[in-house]
Amino acid sequence: MRLVYVALAWCAGIVCAANLSAPLPIGWLAAFCLAAISLALVWRQPRYRSVHLLLMVLTLGGLRFTLTPNTSALAAHNGHALTVEGTVVEAPQRNSDSLQLRIAAETVSYAGRTETTSGIVLAETPGNQELGFGDRVRASGDQFRPPVYDTFSYADYLARAGIFSLMPNAAVEVVQRSTDTSLASALVSLREQARERIASALPEPYAGLLTGILIGDESGIAPEIEDAFARTGAAHVIAISGFNMVVVSGIVLAVLKRARIPDRRAAFVGIIVVALYTVFVGASASVVRAAVMTSLWIAGSSILQRKTFVPASLAFAALLMSLANPYVLWDVGFQLSLFATLGITLFTAPFTRWFQRGVDAVLPPRAAERVLNWLGPTLIVSLAAQVLVLPLIALYFERISIVSMLVNLLIIPVQPLILVLGGLATIVALISPLVALPAYYAAIPALAWTTGIVRQFAQLPSAEIAVQFHPNWIAAFFVVVIAAVMIQATQPEWIEASVTFVRRSTVRVSAVAAALILLVLITLLLIARPDGMLHVWLLEMGHSHTLLVQTPSGAQILIDGGRFPSRLLLTLGDHMALNDREIDLLAITQPDDYDYGALPEVLKRYHAGLIVTNGQPSLSRTYEALLNAAGDTQMQTLQAGQNITLSDGVALEVLHPEQPPVLGESLDDGALVMRLSYGSASFLITSDASAFAQQAMVDEGYAAHATVLILPKHGAARALEDAFLDAVQPQIVLLESDPANRIGDPDPDTLAQVEHLPLYRTDISGTLHLWTDGSTLWLLPQTAG
Repeated sequence: MRLVYVALAWCAGIVCAANLSAPLPIGWLAAFCLAAISLALVWRQPRYRSVHLLLMVLTLGGLRFTLTPNTSALAAHNGHALTVEGTVVEAPQRNSDSLQLRIAAETVSYAGRTETTSGIVLAETPGNQELGFGDRVRASGDQFRPPVYDTFSYADYLARAGIFSLMPNAAVEVVQRSTDTSLASALVSLREQARERIASALPEPYAGLLTGILIGDESGIAPEIEDAFARTGAAHVIAISGFNMVVVSGIVLAVLKRARIPDRRAAFVGIIVVALYTVFVGASASVVRAAVMTSLWIAGSSILQRKTFVPASLAFAALLMSLANPYVLWDVGFQLSLFATLGITLFTAPFTRWFQRGVDAVLPPRAAERVLNWLGPTLIVSLAAQVLVLPLIALYFERISIVSMLVNLLIIPVQPLILVLGGLATIVALISPLVALPAYYAAIPALAWTTGIVRQFAQLPSAEIAVQFHPNWIAAFFVVVIAAVMIQATQPEWIEASVTFVRRSTVRVSAVAAALILLVLITLLLIARPDGMLHVWLLEMGHSHTLLVQTPSGAQILIDGGRFPSRLLLTLGDHMALNDREIDLLAITQPDDYDYGALPEVLKRYHAGLIVTNGQPSLSRTYEALLNAAGDTQMQTLQAGQNITLSDGVALEVLHPEQPPVLGESLDDGALVMRLSYGSASFLITSDASAFAQQAMVDEGYAAHATVLILPKHGAARALEDAFLDAVQPQIVLLESDPANRIGDPDPDTLAQVEHLPLYRTDISGTLHLWTDGSTLWLLPQTAG
C-alpha cells in the first residue's frame, strides 16, 4: 500500500498547486529542496522517514503542475480575426451540421503579417466538407478563448488536451491532402470505414447506436435518442468511457468463464481483447485511460488474485497519468474510469453473494444456477461500477436517473449479443459488406430492444430527478471511501481495537458522535454569523453582473444574478449560513436575461423579502419564469432620488433612471444604477449604464463620489464617460469580465481611462471580496490586474 500513499501525496501536491492563486515553479522547487534536506536528516529514523518522503513527493507533485503549460503561443492571439495554417492532428469530429477539427498551427496571419507559431486550435466548420486526419489546412475566422458554462468548463476540458483556442464558424480550405502512412492514420481510416459499413447496412436509430457502442462515435445518434440514454442512466452503453470499458471487460471475462477457460488464461485473453478493442476504436486518450484501468483490474483480480493489487495498481495508473498530464485529475472520464474500476473491485463479490441468495430463495437450484450464470456477471458488474460513479454523475450533471437500475437490468443482458454480432459483422464488412448483412440483421432485435426500453422509460416524467451537492460533500465521500479501502487492505491493529471498543461501548460512542456532529454544526453557524462589517462579493459569473452583499447585521442583498443557476446557488451556499434561506433584498438592474437568468432557480430555494427593479417590462420567457418564481413577493420600482436605509447604517441610493423605461426602450439607457454606502466607504454599482445614462446622472447631479467604481458594460468600447469618471472620483475600479467573451471586452481605450487607478478584474482574479468597517476598506485578492 506504500504506492497508494505515494500517489495520494503526489495528487495532493498537484491539487495544492492548482488552488494557489499564482503558483511559481521556483517556490515548489525550493519546497522540494527543503523536503529533501529534511528527509536526509531523519533518514535513520524510520518512524519519521515515511512522512518526510511523502512530503517530498507532495512538493514534486506541486512542481510538476506548475511546469505544465497553461497557454500556447497561438492563444496569445485569442480575441482577433486571423488565419492559421497547420495539420489536422486527430480524426475530425462530425456533429449533426458541423465538423470539429483539431489543428496544430504552424503559422498565423493577421493584420497583414504572417509569423510562425505553435499550439492547437479547435476549429468548427460546416459538416459538408471532406476533411481528414493528417490534412494540411488553412482556417480563417475569429479566434476566442473557450468559454465556461454553468456546470461545465469547456475551457478546462480543452486545456487538458492542450487546446487554449477556439475558432467557431471557421472557413477551412485544404492546402494539401494527407500523405501520412503511419499507424495512427491507418487506425483513423479503419474506424471511418467501420462507421460507413454500419451506416450502409442498418437503418437509424440502429446504425447510430451500434456505431456508438462499437467505436464510441456518437455523431450519428439523434439528439432524442442520446437524451433518452442520458435520462435513463444508460449513457455508458453508447460511449467508450471508463465505465463502459469496465463493464465490457466484465462481460468478456464472464463469457470466458462460462467456456471453462482457466482464470489466468481468461484474464490474459481479456487483456488482449481490451487492447485490440482500444486500438480499433481509435486509442484516444480517454479510451487508453479506460483500457489501462480495466487491464489493471483484470490483472489484480484474476492473474495475481490479490485484493490489494487493484488499489495499488489504480494508484500507479493515476500516478503515471498525472505525471504525463497533471490536469487529468480533473478529467471526468478519468474519474469515472478510476472509481468504476474501484467500485467493481469492492462491490462485485458482496453483490454476487446477495444476488445468489435472492435467486436461491425464489427459484429451484438448477434454474437459479442458470439465472446466476446468465444475468449475474453482467448485471452485478454494472451495478458495482455504478456505486461509486453515481456521486460523480450527481456532481457534474446534477441529475440522477431513478430508473437507471431497472433499465440497466433490462438492457445489459443483450449487450454481449450486440457486441459479438455487431463486432463480427463489422470485421467481415471491412472485407465483404454483403456477407456481413446476416450478422448485422441478427443484431437488430437486440438493438431494437435496447432503444425501445430506453425510449419508453425516458418518457416517464420521473425518469430522472434534479440534484445538487456541494463539491466538498462529494470530495468528503470519496475521502472516506479511499480511507476505507486503505484500512481494509492494511487492516491495522488499531482498527480492530476500535471496533471492539465501539461494540462494547455503543451508547457512549453514539453519544460522542452525536455531540461532535452537533459541535460541527454549531461551529459552522457561528462562523457564518455577521461580524459587524459590510461584505461585498463581486462574483465571477462570466459576462454577467452579480453582486452579493452582507450587511453588518447580517442582511443579505443580491444585485442581479448572472445566467448560471448552479454557480450562483453554490456561491450563495458558500457565503450564507446553513439555515439561512432569506435574501432580504433582490435588485434587478435591467431585464437582460444575461443578468437575471439564474434568478428563477434561486427563488425556488430562497425567499426574497423585497424585489426591486427599474420598472422596465419584458416579454421574454425568462422574465416570465422570474415573475412566476417570485410568486407573491413584493416588487417595487425604483427611481433616481429614492433611498433604502437599513437599521445597521447601510444605505442604498438610487441614481438612475429618473423614470421607469418603457417596453422597447434601450436596456442600457434605463439601467438601474445604485450607490451602496456604509460609513465613509461606498460602492457605485453601474450595471450596463450607457453613455447616455452616465451623462444624465452628471447633468442631474446624481453622479456621486464613490470609493469603488464597478466599470459599466464590462469595460466595453466607449463604456465610460470622462465626465462621469471625474464626478465619481473612485479610488478603486472593479471589472466584471469573461476571458472567453466574443465581444472583445474590455476595450483597451476604456482601460486606459482608469490606468491611474488600481484595477481588479474577475477574469484574472476570480470572485473579488471587499469588506469594510465604514472607514477602512480591505480587498481580496490584493494584487491589481
